[in-house]
Amino acid sequence: MHISQEELNSFQQLSDSMSTEETIAFLEHMEHCDYCLQHMLDHEKTFQAAQAPAYLKEQILTKASTPSVQADKTIHTVSYRMQLFYCGLKTAAGVLMALFLLFSVTKVDFASITPEITTQKELPVIPSGTQKSQNYLQDFSRKINQNLNEGSDTLAGYLTEFSNKIINGGR
Repeated sequence: MHISQEELNSFQQLSDSMSTEETIAFLEHMEHCDYCLQHMLDHEKTFQAAQAPAYLKEQILTKASTPSVQADKTIHTVSYRMQLFYCGLKTAAGVLMALFLLFSVTKVDFASITPEITTQKELPVIPSGTQKSQNYLQDFSRKINQNLNEGSDTLAGYLTEFSNKIINGGR
């Protein structure tokens, strides 16, 4: 069953003649029935919607030319330009820093930075017995910890030396 013309008019006039249940049923039917949907669209073309008052255009133009609206527009434009300027300034600073690093790193003599070469010692054979094996494991873990500490200290020294050469221009 299709929607009647009376139901279509009451829906489009947004009157309170349709209850909530009727409105839901009307919209569900429109969702499933292409014929009624097309009929409603055709009726919408002929239905006169409310027109804007004739004085509205002049009133909007007058309001747009007031100082408060012009000030808001100027503030927005200046704020956008300041953001653009700030972004450009950060980009220029980044480019200058990259160029500085490029030319200062070329003066560094990487051959002078030589790491110490150490050879690994042979591990002794584990003696039998639980007490001896516990002592051996404690000594082994102590040596690992000592070697890690020495290695990190050496690495920190290389990094410090390298950064000092970059800052001092390769001297």
